[in-house]
Amino acid sequence: MEIKIYLCVINDDYIDYLHNIDNKVLENKINRRKYVGILFEIDDKKYYAPLASPKPKHKNIKNTAPDIVKIDGGKLGVINLNNMIPVPDSEVNIIDIEGIADEKYKNLLRDQAKFISLHKKEIIKKAERLYKIVISGKQPELNQRCCNYKLLELKCIEYIKAMKEIMPEIAATKEENME
Repeated sequence: MEIKIYLCVINDDYIDYLHNIDNKVLENKINRRKYVGILFEIDDKKYYAPLASPKPKHKNIKNTAPDIVKIDGGKLGVINLNNMIPVPDSEVNIIDIEGIADEKYKNLLRDQAKFISLHKKEIIKKAERLYKIVISGKQPELNQRCCNYKLLELKCIEYIKAMKEIMPEIAATKEENME
């Protein structure tokens, strides 16, 4: 099986829905760029993990931190695995990097995408390891920094079912990956 990771953003309504359930879910920024993240699979469920732009503090994060992936040693930011969330396909918007007008931002996304593509196996392995640790509940201090993955998976399924009821003709045409 080929491992794929995509740069994407998640629709505001879905982010707001999950944030109301778990305040560790990062909200999309209002009147600024939305959070860009990566999309990948854990146990046949699609997960989104937001990226953070480079900050000086990222260079000080240990590479062994279980809930963060440093992108090029932190020079290109980080992947916040602690804030990863399950997502249905209907709420994902894949980013067209070349369609971004801001050249500096476009170049950052290109560099991040290149690093992520080269290290996708390690990134997914780290995400899977974190997922297992968090759902086991064996490291309470880590659970305090991470989203409640199992609860959010249940709420994702509820969201998909509600969307089917509200808009059956639209939902019927969209691939559902959480059931």
